[in-house]
Amino acid sequence: MGKTAQKGWRSFAEQASVAPLPLLAGWQAPVAVGLCCQLHDHASVEMVYHRRGSGITRLGPSRREEVAFSEGSCVIYAPGLLHDQVMDTAGEDICVHLEMPSGFSGRLSGCLVVRDASRWVSEDWDRLTSGKKITDKLEQRILDMRGTSVLLAMLRQCFSPSRDKPASAEKSVLKAEEYIREHFAGISSMQEVAEHAGLSHDRLRHLFRQQRGISLVGFLTRIRIERSKSLLLHSKLPLKQIAELCGYRDEYYFSAVFKRQTGQPPGAFRK
Repeated sequence: MGKTAQKGWRSFAEQASVAPLPLLAGWQAPVAVGLCCQLHDHASVEMVYHRRGSGITRLGPSRREEVAFSEGSCVIYAPGLLHDQVMDTAGEDICVHLEMPSGFSGRLSGCLVVRDASRWVSEDWDRLTSGKKITDKLEQRILDMRGTSVLLAMLRQCFSPSRDKPASAEKSVLKAEEYIREHFAGISSMQEVAEHAGLSHDRLRHLFRQQRGISLVGFLTRIRIERSKSLLLHSKLPLKQIAELCGYRDEYYFSAVFKRQTGQPPGAFRK
């Protein structure tokens, strides 16, 4: 991204920090392999979190510029930016649209890719993307603040001086995250994650908590619950099978963890 474009996004972040941006729309949808989204643009700022799946987004009328995204990443599009989406693997997208700041005089261009957005995307995004019309003014205000908070947190990461050259510790943490994402259903201990990252369990546990603000076990649980949400919403699989696919041998224990993480049992979430 050029200096002019980056300056525009920084100015936008400063303006958005003054007052919450109104939430305009939010939804979740499964996406198939291939062209899953035709060339289009929006008048709003669009955040697309790729809960599952990977692919590319092609930018501009000619679609010559390609930006790759992977599972767990989020692409933030500037208003008016023409783009489409081609999936390499099937997955699930979560889209959130926020209104531009009132009186914003800067110009946004291009898109930003946050490689690891999962640390901010939690049950908040399920509320932001329920697809239901909001009639309660207080609830609308809460969702405005939640959506703006997530956006600002991701913009801060994008503008971090160290984002392009992660230190050795950051590389180890990223390796641990990638391993957990790929093997979440079969991980039996954090020791195997630490071995993959090339660190001792104690060292990785300390670094992970320090850099991500969550424990290794907490991150594994988050990934498993995110996957179970997708299966509950987009499949008719029985609860026992969903529990097994997400790394839980006991469906009752899975239900207890799910309720503790989301505030409701799996059956109620599916309904």
